[in-house]
Amino acid sequence: MKRSTIFTSALLALLIAGCSNDEEPDNPCGSFSNPEYVINDYTLSVFNSDLRGEHVSGDVYESVDAIDFKNFIIKLEIEKNSLAKRFDSVFDFSLMGKAYACSPVLPFTEQRISSIKITSSAAFNDDLPAGSSLNDVFDVVYLDYVPTPYYSEKNGDVDYFSVAEFIAQPDNMPAEITQLALNTEPKYKQNHIFYIEINFHSGEQFLLESREISFNQ
Repeated sequence: MKRSTIFTSALLALLIAGCSNDEEPDNPCGSFSNPEYVINDYTLSVFNSDLRGEHVSGDVYESVDAIDFKNFIIKLEIEKNSLAKRFDSVFDFSLMGKAYACSPVLPFTEQRISSIKITSSAAFNDDLPAGSSLNDVFDVVYLDYVPTPYYSEKNGDVDYFSVAEFIAQPDNMPAEITQLALNTEPKYKQNHIFYIEINFHSGEQFLLESREISFNQ
């Protein structure tokens, strides 16, 4: 009875620590649960915020009033399914020593972004009529928990990548949350519906649109 209790306690400790004997090169601890997920869809929300480099939360902007272009944030959030992973390995008591040294693996996906295109139903300025790509006038101002860079920093100054610069990077892992902001004031302020097309190398395509937005004169 005592031996059974010790065994159960040891197994529970390993489960809590998130380590198993399923080791991988980038995860020497392995994991009982699989942190890999597949993206099925995106949702788009609009926020009124001047935050950059931080997660925007709170109430979605639903007012019919015009908004300052500097505070206009588009937030993209993924909808995902985790991939199941069987655990049928023999218990390894050698893991007892390293269970407490292992850190949980952050969630990840093997899907990669091949392209993003942002357009509007209205002209942005004289050089960007309705339907033109707006990738150069939108910056990526926040990503969560992915290795893909979205800004550069020099002497303490942060320079956020435009969407055009962002998608030019190789091995572009989609984030669970992506936030976009305008870097240029639109000349034509009224009746913008923004359309975002996201494509993955694996063939998935996601089509999103905002509600109608007008900007302060």
